[in-house]
Amino acid sequence: MGLEAAIRVSDPGACPVAEAAERTGSRIDSVTRTSGPDTAIEEFEIEGQTATPEGTEEVFGDDRYSVYRFERDDEPCFCERIEAFGCPVVDIRSERGELRVVFRPTDVETLREIVGTLREEFGELRLEHLVHSGDPNGADTVVVDRGRLTDRQREVLETAYDMGYFEHPKGANAQEVAAALDINSATLRGHLSAAQSKLLESIMERAPDNC
Repeated sequence: MGLEAAIRVSDPGACPVAEAAERTGSRIDSVTRTSGPDTAIEEFEIEGQTATPEGTEEVFGDDRYSVYRFERDDEPCFCERIEAFGCPVVDIRSERGELRVVFRPTDVETLREIVGTLREEFGELRLEHLVHSGDPNGADTVVVDRGRLTDRQREVLETAYDMGYFEHPKGANAQEVAAALDINSATLRGHLSAAQSKLLESIMERAPDNC
């Protein structure tokens, strides 16, 4: 039994992978990491050839793709914040400055702590999927109580969804969704954050005790 979660963050801080994706306009799907006692080494691939992203060195390159490496020995990054809870990051992807991270928390309470910590340090983030490993011959169903949402939160969430805000790539950005609702971007993010938190709590409270 276990959990697998995918989180997307729009501002992952000083992350060379996200910065390289934003600067080159490339999608980075291949990221490898290894950690030592005092430093972490990461490598990532970018299709074709491009200028070496700042803070990295090119370790391989041909007409198909280039591989860049960097070392991190200062403040822990977004992924290291997750791993500090004993949850190895199993997949990292980035596009246009956003970072998508997949990890497997040991239990629901750990996931709740991770999400809370990341929101405090990195601001807005989205839980893209939460999967529970159960009986391979059965199905794990979680009922989400939409009644937890206020009418306004539901309206904002549905409008954002209909306009493609949660799609990848986005069908609409925060400014466009806010304009459609006649509110500012800060108010939009506040409603979305509150709505997503309530739905996440609903999912977690219904997760089996033996996760």
